[in-house]
Amino acid sequence: MTASDASVDAGASLSPSDIRQVLDVLANSTWDEAVVTIGNVTIAVARNGAHLPTAAPAAPAPAAVAAAPVAAAPAVAPVAAAPAAAAAVVAPAAVAGTPVTAPSVGVFWRAPEPGAAPFVEVGQRVEAGTELCIVEVMKLMNRVTAPVSGTIAAVHVGNGDAVEFGTSLFTIAPE
Repeated sequence: MTASDASVDAGASLSPSDIRQVLDVLANSTWDEAVVTIGNVTIAVARNGAHLPTAAPAAPAPAAVAAAPVAAAPAVAPVAAAPAAAAAVVAPAAVAGTPVTAPSVGVFWRAPEPGAAPFVEVGQRVEAGTELCIVEVMKLMNRVTAPVSGTIAAVHVGNGDAVEFGTSLFTIAPE
């Protein structure tokens, strides 16, 4: 893990030990990149070939902040979503079957790359373990697979839409 950007405001200070603690927390996570803001100090780190934006992250809205402990929740830059492709999105309650839900917060992608055909379409038969989509969080791609064999009955989320943990992505009608 390498620090790619560290900017310190004259009014804030972090000791080398504080920075080491932040890096240790990130090293023990599954993230490949992160931007941590504590007070007026921003540290951006990346590993495993991840690339950080060259521009400094936007400063958070000013607020009266007491000395923040190093273990405070990091402020994470939002992931920009691509425009959603035109697709029929169906309300989860409208379709009977086995729901497939998002494993984490992130961006829902129906295809392996922009311009490629979707992994699956409504009406397509799938086996348990078939790859259905990707949920991307901070450039980490979580591949979502079918929990059961059956037919894709509905897609509940549009391509490029932000999803929360547990959001219903698909419904699979059992065989």
